[in-house]
Amino acid sequence: MTEQRKFSVDPSIIYSLVVAQAGSLGKAVLEAVMNSIDAGATQIEITANSKRLTIVDDGQGFRSREEITKWFEVFGFPHSETDQKVYGKFGIGRAQLWSFCSTTWRTNEFEMTVDIKRSGLDYGLKEGLPRVPGLTIEAVFYERQKASELAAFERELTELARYAQIPVLFNSKQINKDPAKEKWDTETKEAWIKVTEGGELAVYNLGVLVKNYPSYMFGIGGTVVTKPGVGLSLNTARNDILVSQCPVWKRLKPKLQAKADDQVAQKKTRLSESELVNLARRFLTGERTYDQVREVKLITDIAGRHHTLEGAARAAGRFSIPMTVAESGSRVGERAHTTKLAFVLAPETLIRFGAASVEDLQKKLVKAGKKSAHYFADSWQRIKVIEDVSMAAPSLKEGYEVLAEKELKSEEAAALTAIREVARYVGQALYHQGYLGVKTMRREIKVGVSDAAEAWTDGSSLIVIERGQLSLVKQGVGGFSGIANLLVHEFLHDDSDIGSHQHDYEFYHRYHESTCGKRGILQQAIMKGFAAYLRVYSRGGKTVNRDALFQVDLLQSVELLPEL
Repeated sequence: MTEQRKFSVDPSIIYSLVVAQAGSLGKAVLEAVMNSIDAGATQIEITANSKRLTIVDDGQGFRSREEITKWFEVFGFPHSETDQKVYGKFGIGRAQLWSFCSTTWRTNEFEMTVDIKRSGLDYGLKEGLPRVPGLTIEAVFYERQKASELAAFERELTELARYAQIPVLFNSKQINKDPAKEKWDTETKEAWIKVTEGGELAVYNLGVLVKNYPSYMFGIGGTVVTKPGVGLSLNTARNDILVSQCPVWKRLKPKLQAKADDQVAQKKTRLSESELVNLARRFLTGERTYDQVREVKLITDIAGRHHTLEGAARAAGRFSIPMTVAESGSRVGERAHTTKLAFVLAPETLIRFGAASVEDLQKKLVKAGKKSAHYFADSWQRIKVIEDVSMAAPSLKEGYEVLAEKELKSEEAAALTAIREVARYVGQALYHQGYLGVKTMRREIKVGVSDAAEAWTDGSSLIVIERGQLSLVKQGVGGFSGIANLLVHEFLHDDSDIGSHQHDYEFYHRYHESTCGKRGILQQAIMKGFAAYLRVYSRGGKTVNRDALFQVDLLQSVELLPEL
């Protein structure tokens, strides 16, 4: 005969559960707020200082010894349908507070004391005390709270309980709001909704924060607060929605997504990254058809240019080049892309589609394309993928060789002389703009050879112009414009940019101000370089080409170029 036995749980597991589920003091106190609401309280008052924490509510508390042994003493009990709890599910949330402090619970004629650091899972129970209304929790912190920690605790609790269903007071100040009195973009029978273009989407279940979701998940940021009686299906920790199971969320999500689509449709500027990610992921899952995203530039290359899905495939196919990816600042990657040896993706493109590699991206897009546009799927299927950029463009090497001037041809030497004149002016101008020190404004200009870079610098005393760039001077003003831009770029680097290099916002700001802002220096730099080149070139007894002479006449007629 088989004996039927029940599994049991060792007390050490319960202790581990108590400690492990404690996230922060704010979340621990939030559990007390939710328990007070479940107990029918109409208000909860919280006071805190560096040593103590007090929580007082006017709910029903624990009314009998039986309720204490059933609901305070036991962990993991399910609430029945007749309990009518707003938040409670398994009866374990109250223990979060025990990780931070020893606690004394006064309710009706009972007192319970809990101190897991000294007594473990044993608790003290007294009966027959003078009756008190509701529930009062007196807590003593295990570790003294700093002023900054108390301030962070208040901020966190304010965010977590922002729309709680009863007044929540912290040190005598109410920290929550009545959502019914706030302004919202949309109100449904389930929830209040406010959307923003960026930022996170804060979702509140019955007024209590569940999670701040990244805006790319829905294409928008903002706030969602479910109404009283409309609860979301949450995980045990109450910090995420069970999206595949929650009937309320299944009704709310399409409304949020429709808001995001409206914003995208009305937007005249480039979409934000969160909007792009949202559209990319929804295309992959079939929520968006190819026709609905075909005009959206979802692909970003290493040069920072944006392409439609079809445009990227067509670019790779038109030149019969492989598609690869390289980190931002990769010299080989940039050179391979600009010289059309490969179509080089920026890493954010893979992130946007949740792809682990270029091959993974290709597979995802082909699979999604077959659902609504076979011709699109076929064009991506035909692309040759090479993950390693150095293998995609094997003719390019990360080499940087500086040439001696005697190795230059006479025309190249003339070009170098003119470029040094441009560099002298650029260095001085950037110094007066406050972007360079005296030492870094005077950099030696040399010529070098590299497959990977048009120019490079050590960030302090040297700038090397790639030999192939010298031919730009033959183009006259247009060529010197390119040279001047190149020199501004290199002067603004205050450290070596040999190999991979990164540009932050501050770098781009300085570059924009120097070239396009009110203090732009390009015009004078271009004219000085062009004039110097013409002088050196004519001194050698050589004739300037006809196009350059035409530019000289034109510029002198408007007094932009001095007499040579």
